[in-house]
Amino acid sequence: MNIKPLCFFLLVTGLSLASSVFAQETDVSLLKERIINLQSMNPLGIRTLVACSKVTDYGSYEPLPDNKVKSGDVIFFYFEPQNPSTQKAEGKYEIWLTQDMVVLTQAQQEVFKKEDALEIHYLTSSPRLDIYGVYQLTLADISPGKYLFKVILHDKIKGEKASATWACEVVK
Repeated sequence: MNIKPLCFFLLVTGLSLASSVFAQETDVSLLKERIINLQSMNPLGIRTLVACSKVTDYGSYEPLPDNKVKSGDVIFFYFEPQNPSTQKAEGKYEIWLTQDMVVLTQAQQEVFKKEDALEIHYLTSSPRLDIYGVYQLTLADISPGKYLFKVILHDKIKGEKASATWACEVVK
């Protein structure tokens, strides 16, 4: 038996198997599938909540310089959900979130509440990973003082909710 052809055969077979395994492990679609599975298994959260003067796109916004706002101003609240659930059925990927907005005084008295103020509902052919939401709030009829803006995010697929707050002072 000639060892050289056998070694060559084993080397070529090993390289082809290694390259196919490597190609599978680096395939972006497989990584996306793993990410959506991890997100669906972990608790819903809000990774980012920023009060902004302008929002352009995912991760692209102009935060307010401080937490003082004038009565009558318009504020954009940019947020990024953490671990939203993705449901896969019939070759489609579905994400379904709603958001409530609540304004509280320092004494925790509710002065404004809007349930289902925002809905994020995607039904796509490929997984959606970079998800964000923007809620616009006009500070009309709010007296000067210190307030807490609370965002409550609901995941309609996994039945969970998460919240985040932003403290501010309304000035004349």
